This record gives sequence, C-alpha cells and structure tokens, in this order.
Amino acid sequence: MKHDPVSYGNFTDPFLDELVGIIGNRTVLEVFAGNGLLASKLASRGVDIIATSQFAGHDGHEIGLHHRVLEMDATEAVLTVGSNAEILLMSWPTADEGATKAALAWGADRPIIFIGEITQFDKGALGLGGCASDIFFQITVIERDIPAYEPRNFLERAVVMHVSKEAVRNVFRKKVGEP
Repeated sequence: MKHDPVSYGNFTDPFLDELVGIIGNRTVLEVFAGNGLLASKLASRGVDIIATSQFAGHDGHEIGLHHRVLEMDATEAVLTVGSNAEILLMSWPTADEGATKAALAWGADRPIIFIGEITQFDKGALGLGGCASDIFFQITVIERDIPAYEPRNFLERAVVMHVSKEAVRNVFRKKVGEP
C-alpha cells in the first residue's frame, strides 16, 4: 500500500548522503524508528540498519511501515540487538527518559547520531526541546554537527554525540552501591 511519509525529521538527499558518509560500512541500530522512513532511506543507500520502535500513536506506523521495524522499547533494543551494531541512531525520540536509558545502556564508547530538537538550557523555557529529556542532554556530549541537515526550527539539529564517561561511571556506582 502506498502512503505518504510521516516524519518529524527533514531527510533531504544531501543530508542522507552526508549521513551515509558518516556511517560508512558500520551497522546501525535505530531506536524510536516509528514507521521506518529514515531506515528505509538509509537502507536504500546501502546502510545495514536494524530499526526498532515502541509504535506510538504519532509516528504514522498505523498507516504502514516503510521498512521492517521491530517492536520494542529503546533500552530493550540496545540490550538485545545492540551488540550487533556500531552506531546508535535516534531520530526525534520521545520527550521522556527512554532516550536516556537507552544511551546509558549503549555506553560511552560507541557513537550516537541524534536528530531532533536539542534543549538549550541557556535560553530558559524557550530552549526546551520536544525530544528526549533534560537528563539526556546533560549526560551526552556533542562531538559535531551534521551540516547538511536543514533544521525547521532553532532547536532542531543533527549531531554525532556520545554518552559522557562520567555519566556511565555514575550509573555503575549507583548499581554497585558506591557513593
């Protein structure tokens, strides 16, 4: 069945080409994949991608999928199929702790490609993005922007980031009961 794409991201050809260049021949785990539109566009360019989503009412999955998408939450995806991937991709994750938990499970040693609104704490209430949570942006470090991405508002960006090693150490300390 042919259906219109539903997406919050702005997946232009120049952006997709740059993203494929960043990914190279590495395998990607996409969490929050929704209807699989981005996974489909990357797969058509030769990217080996595993797409997962919880299937929320706003992602368009009910009108059809563009790519095979496994139904599971982001942390479950990282823990069950993450060992088969080298890059974690998050496009417009939900504004809760799902992205935070998945990123911490992913760890600090492998890159995350993030597409969506990034909270800008210095802008007060105007800087609150609609993706992930404040904690997510406090535990991650942006390595670089992906310049070909064309944002549709001042908070929207596409970046390569990683979880800070300190955040991972703090989670470990809490698990083993250290101060």
